[in-house]
This record gives sequence, C-alpha cells and structure tokens, in this order.
Amino acid sequence: MLSLFAAFCLLTAGQDTHPARDTLPFQNGQRVLILGDSNTYAGTWVQYLEMFLFTHYPDRKIEVINLGLPSETVSGLSEPDHPYPRPWLHERLDRALRKIKPDWVIACYGMNDGIYYPFSEDRFKAYQAGMRKLVDKVKASGARLILLTPMPFDPVPVKSAVRPAGAEKFSWVAPFEGYDEVLSRYSEWLMSSKLAPKMIDIHTPIDKVLKQMRFIFPAFHFAGDGVHLDAPGYLVWATHVLSDLNVLSGADAAAFDAASVKIRRGSVAHISKRQGAVSFDWTVRPPVPASPNWRAMFGADATSARMCGLLLIVSGLPSQRYAVFEGSTHIGEVDRSGLASGIDLSDFPRLSILSRSAELLSLVRERERLLALAWLTEVGYKRPDMPAGKPLNTALAEAAALEAKIRELARPVTLTLRLEPVNQ
Repeated sequence: MLSLFAAFCLLTAGQDTHPARDTLPFQNGQRVLILGDSNTYAGTWVQYLEMFLFTHYPDRKIEVINLGLPSETVSGLSEPDHPYPRPWLHERLDRALRKIKPDWVIACYGMNDGIYYPFSEDRFKAYQAGMRKLVDKVKASGARLILLTPMPFDPVPVKSAVRPAGAEKFSWVAPFEGYDEVLSRYSEWLMSSKLAPKMIDIHTPIDKVLKQMRFIFPAFHFAGDGVHLDAPGYLVWATHVLSDLNVLSGADAAAFDAASVKIRRGSVAHISKRQGAVSFDWTVRPPVPASPNWRAMFGADATSARMCGLLLIVSGLPSQRYAVFEGSTHIGEVDRSGLASGIDLSDFPRLSILSRSAELLSLVRERERLLALAWLTEVGYKRPDMPAGKPLNTALAEAAALEAKIRELARPVTLTLRLEPVNQ
C-alpha cells in the first residue's frame, strides 16, 4: 500500500511533529468568538478546530463560542425573493461583544452579501462598509480580530438552478451562474485591504482542492447545493485556518530503522526484535476521524491530511511483507516498500484509537451545538424558525461535564504494535 501521505512526508521531512506550543495565538483562559453565516452556524469546521485544540493544547482552557447565524450578512442586504429580510450582523454585534467579552473574534462573511446576483459596485460597497464597521466595533471592544474570506460558490451541482447574467432576478435557490466571480472579487479585496492584523484566505485552498478533485472525479463536489460544504470541505477550511495560524503540526508520525533500532522521529519506545518480528510502542494523539473516501482528497491537499493521519515509516526490514498487529489484534498487512515510504495506520479500521477519535469528535460536536444555541439565544437575533437554546447557565453546566469527558479522551494514547513477517 502506497501511503497517501507520501507528498506530506517530503514536505515535512526532518521537521518536529510537535511544534512549540507558544505558537498558538489563543492563550490559556481566553475566549474566542466565531461569527459567520450558515456555514459557520453548521459548526463542523469549528468542531474540527476545537478537537485540534483539545488534543494538541491540553494544558490550555480556550473557550470557543460559535455564534454563526444562518442567512446572515455583514452588508445588510437581502434579495427580493428571500422569504424574510436576511439578518444583519450589526443588529446583534454590539450585544454579542458586550455579553461574551471575547479576547479574539474570527469572522467569515461574503457568501450571502452579494445576494447571489452578478457583481455590482453598490453591493460591493455595502459589503466593504459592513466589514469596516465590524473591524471598528471589534477593535473598540479590545478584542483581536481574524478575518476569513468567503468560501467559493460551486455552480456545478446546481447547474439546473443557476441563471445567466441577463436573468430578471436571482436568489440563493436561483443563483447567478458566475456568482463565484463575485466572491473571488470580495476575497481579493479583503486580502488586500489589510483590515485586520490577521487575514486568512479560505476561498483559494477550497477552490483549488475542488478543482483538483474534479479533474480526477468530474462529479466531485464539496457543496451539494453550491453553498453549504460537506464534512471534507469543512476539514479543508479548518486545517487551512490552523495552518495559516502556524500551529498545524504534521500528522502524528513515527520513523525508525528496524535494523539499527534508530528512532528518527516520533514518540517511539521499547523497540524489540524477535524471530523476524519487530515490536514497539508508539504514543499518539487521537486524529480527526476521516472516512475512507476522503483519502483521495488528501492526495490533493496534504494540509488537510495533517489532522487525520497516523504515519508509520519503518526501514531496514528484511522480509517482503508484514502483518500489522496491535496487541493480539490483526489490523492489516503491508509490504516492505510501503512501510519504508510510510503507511497511514488510520487506514486500518480495527486500530483501537480510531473508535476513541470518533467518540471524541462526537462529544466535541455535542458540546459545540449545546453552547452555540445557548449563546445565540442569550445574545438574541432577528431570524425566524431557529431552534431555541437552553438557558445559558444550564448549558454551561452541561458543557463542563462534557468537557471533562472530552479532555480524558483527548489525552495521548500509547499503541503497542508488532510487525510480523508474512510467509509467502
């Protein structure tokens, strides 16, 4: 099996997989407020971010509050066919800053701000004014700001619904076929504006991976409705945010030479050889769970692979093929060349830490949803048909109980592994 992390290994060869923790801008005890529209409200990219913080920074308590609101704009605009006036960030932003008192604000707007029409200077100016107003209010609150570009719009999955430039009107259910050109202009302006000390482009990497994957699989998409990403799309989003913050380490990796018993990389211990078999312990952090059908995407985007992999590289093996055991459990087989170039143990579903990772992400998701709805209700908003959150004090108490379980599951785990020659 040729590892899907081969390109990643070349990129990170010789690097420390556990970088200094002081590179993280969010400090112990700080509160991070995340603002955005329905792609933020969905919570998935925020959950990946939080799982990373729990597994990589267990000594810090960083409170992440997702206050994304579906349909919201920063511009105050709304298309004529929208069923209700779109909620406007600036109707609730003052309350959010006052009640939450964040140390950091991460904001992502733009998808709804062109209201799915062709580009116009008036709409563009409304977006620019809304973003500048956001910057001014966050600065006045004393919080530090990170701005994200809008994600791409994908017309391919909704080609029967999109409309040409000359159509009478547009909406999110009947968008302009070239709407991503609008979002590209918004993204380019935002990145060049220097409105905030930290600007992160998510439009470009998501679009790049989408196009690379579509070249191989023409029906591939991240957003079935053109707007809302699926889980692998949100993984690209989250990992590129972390990478741009310079805190995203490589996949947990171990590299050693079986002949000389020399450890080159990773938390490996107790290497022993007996009758051709090689045994060792490897301490790893729970990786973000990834479906097997995401693997091809990792070949197109090594950055996203970094949170999901458990890379094992073993050289100096005499036999051609090996069975991989965790304790007494047979988890798979691999040939010598595969081990020498690197195999991803998260490809083997029987590996014990993978069920732990799935349980961890499930608890992170439950906690994030609980707090997001409670804080949305506490702050208030103008949008119909939203589920009510629990009273904030109740939600905070339940979240604390969930966090205790999360922190236990997020601890590093030592895997006891064995490579046994396969008779051929």
